[in-house]
Amino acid sequence: MKMRDYLQQKKSENYQDAEARGLLKAGAVAILLSKKFNTKISAKELIPFAQEWHHAGIFKVGDRLKGKRVYFFHPSQVEDIPLEKILQNRTPVVVKDIVQGWYPQFFKMTDPVTRRTSSKPFLGIYKGPANKAPKGFKSLNEEQLASAEKQRGRALKPFEDCVF
Repeated sequence: MKMRDYLQQKKSENYQDAEARGLLKAGAVAILLSKKFNTKISAKELIPFAQEWHHAGIFKVGDRLKGKRVYFFHPSQVEDIPLEKILQNRTPVVVKDIVQGWYPQFFKMTDPVTRRTSSKPFLGIYKGPANKAPKGFKSLNEEQLASAEKQRGRALKPFEDCVF
């Protein structure tokens, strides 16, 4: 197979042979196992159990070309994959620092007379991971947060710094 043909079809000869033999792709196996175990399973989690893999197209990473891998499973092999082993390979979810506080939340307002739009700041409340806190976020303790909750949605004056 010439490189030009490979680029057009996006599948290697071995990939096409695996499809012809009736092997299942990892994505299809993930869907089957998700239904069987009633748990969301991704194709990436099934890589350690794959029987074989083949190239399927290329993609650009920076200034280099990399080959995409597609993992294949024999249909009889799918029934032998236990849920316990899939769950063992999962990486545990790390809970990040949880923060709470307020931030200026902007909404577009249209003046009915002049029909001009402008952004107006309002008081918004955020509770969640520290790395996803919105721009302008200011941390509050429990007592201050209770006071801020009562003022949620209040219009802020330009450059106003709320004190609770």
